[in-house]
Amino acid sequence: MGLISHRKSARNRMIVAAAVLVLFLMPAFTPDARAADARWYVNLNVPVMFIDDSESVTSGTAVVQPGLPGIQYRAGAVNEYETGFRVSGALGYEFGTGFRVEGEVFFARAEIGKLTYTGTTSSALPGVTLPGEEDRTVSGPADQLGGMVNVWYDFNTGSRWKPYIGVGLGLMRADWGGVKYDTNVPAEPVAEALGRQFAGIPQGVPCPPTVCGVPPGTVPRVSDTDTVFAYQVGAGLGYEATGALSVHVGYRLLKSSELEFSGKTASGSTAVATTDLQIHLFELGLRYRF
Repeated sequence: MGLISHRKSARNRMIVAAAVLVLFLMPAFTPDARAADARWYVNLNVPVMFIDDSESVTSGTAVVQPGLPGIQYRAGAVNEYETGFRVSGALGYEFGTGFRVEGEVFFARAEIGKLTYTGTTSSALPGVTLPGEEDRTVSGPADQLGGMVNVWYDFNTGSRWKPYIGVGLGLMRADWGGVKYDTNVPAEPVAEALGRQFAGIPQGVPCPPTVCGVPPGTVPRVSDTDTVFAYQVGAGLGYEATGALSVHVGYRLLKSSELEFSGKTASGSTAVATTDLQIHLFELGLRYRF
C-alpha cells in the first residue's frame, strides 16, 4: 500500500506541475506570439551543485542463519553530500514575446561525504529505539542523468540586461552504483541487542561476534538506480553580448520525488532504502540563437 500511495502521490505532483507549465506557456501561443525575432537557440550551463542533507530510511529482514527467522529492522539515516557539478545542454525556441521553451538534458555528480544512522527499530524489540551508529564509512559518487522541459520568461528592460524566471518538469535517473558502504550496518544494532538479550550479556561488556554480530553479506546491497519525476524553478540575469550570443548567471532549485532502491539475497534477506533529493544550482551559461 505504501508503494501504491507513493506512486499516486508522484503522479498527482506531475499532473499539477504539468498544468502549471501549460498555463505558463499559453501566452506564447497568442496570435502575435510569432514575432519577427522568434528563433531557435542552443544553451550550455555549467552549474556548481549543492545537495541538501537528505533523510533516508532502510528497512527489511536480515536472515542471519538459513532456516532461522529473519530479523526485521527499520533504520533512519542522514546523507551528507560534497559540493558537486552538473553540465547541461538545451535546444530551445524563443517565441518573440519573452517566452521561450526548451528541452534540456543534464549529467551531475556529487560525492557522498558522510552517512549517519540516527536510530533503529525492530518488531523483535517492540517499543525500543536503538542508538544510531554515527559517521559510518561511505565513499564514492552519486550520479544523476535527466531530461527536463523548461519554460522561461525573459523580461524586456529596454537594455542588453534581461532578467528571467522559469519552471521545468522532467525525469531524473539517480545512480548510486559508485557508492561504497557496509550493507550490514542497519541490522547491526538489532542483532547486537537480541544477542545480548539471548546470552544475558549486559551493556558495556564485550559481546562476541558469533553472538552479537551480523555475518558479512547478510543484508543485500540494494539496486543501484531509480528513475523518478523531478521539477525545478529558477531565475537569473542574462546579458546580450551580441545579437546572437547571450551570457547569463542564475539559480535553480531542483527537487525529486522519492527515490527507492531495493535488494534481496538468496537466503531471503531483503532491504529497501528510500530517500529524496533537493538540489541548489548556481550556474553560468551561454545561449546562442540561430
